[in-house]
Amino acid sequence: MTPDQNDEIETFNDPSSCYRPYDEPLYTITDWDGTELVRQTKDDVIEYVKDELATASFYIQKAEEANDEDAAFEVAKKYLDQFSALQEEETDE
Repeated sequence: MTPDQNDEIETFNDPSSCYRPYDEPLYTITDWDGTELVRQTKDDVIEYVKDELATASFYIQKAEEANDEDAAFEVAKKYLDQFSALQEEETDE
């Protein structure tokens, strides 16, 4: 076995290595403002959606309490616009 092969095996087995391949697919989330959140796991995606739902719900509720239907609609519209903002990342193998 060559030294390069040994290094590759050690890297693969090192849990703290940033070069360790993932069995789980990673995702990129495009945020409301266009910021891309890269290398997100399934758990990250779930947490992101939970936070977004809570935030959108909060702002809609505040607008409704102020009897501002237009503001509530804009929050809902902005939220719905992001549904096509999730894509699976390609892995380099």
